[in-house]
This record gives sequence, structure tokens and C-alpha cells, in this order.
Amino acid sequence: MKRVVGIFLSLSALLTYQIVDVLYYPVEEKIIDNNSGITTVIYNYPLMYRSICTVLIITFILGIYFILAKEKQRKESISCDS
Repeated sequence: MKRVVGIFLSLSALLTYQIVDVLYYPVEEKIIDNNSGITTVIYNYPLMYRSICTVLIITFILGIYFILAKEKQRKESISCDS
């Protein structure tokens, strides 16, 4: 059961990252130096993008943990009827 939950968490984190990556565009900021005429372009993602990615990384790591975790074997009680 843990393995199934782990696979679900890992795959959903990867697919959600792909969707979020397509939806959020970086904010482009151009800085022009008047003396040399050099233009510097800086790309910044919104804060929401970073927080979503942080949650997705944690979810992915938790999913990998569940996939690799060993399940405890149930001890079956042996009943001796005489």
C-alpha cells in the first residue's frame, strides 16, 4: 500500500511541476547601462512559483520514501485447536 501511495505522490508531483512550469512565465527586467549601452536582462519568477516548486519537491521526496520503505509483515496468529 505504501508503494502505491508513493508512486501516486511522485507521479502527481512530476506532472504538476510540468503544468506549473507552463503556466508561470518569468518576469523580464531590462537594465540598460547609459555609458556603455549594454543591456542586461534578468528573469525573475513570481514568489508563488517558488513556493509551489518547494511543496512539489517535498511531495516528490515523500513519494520516493514511500516507494523505498519496507512494509512491516503482519504476524499471523497460529491457533492450535486440540
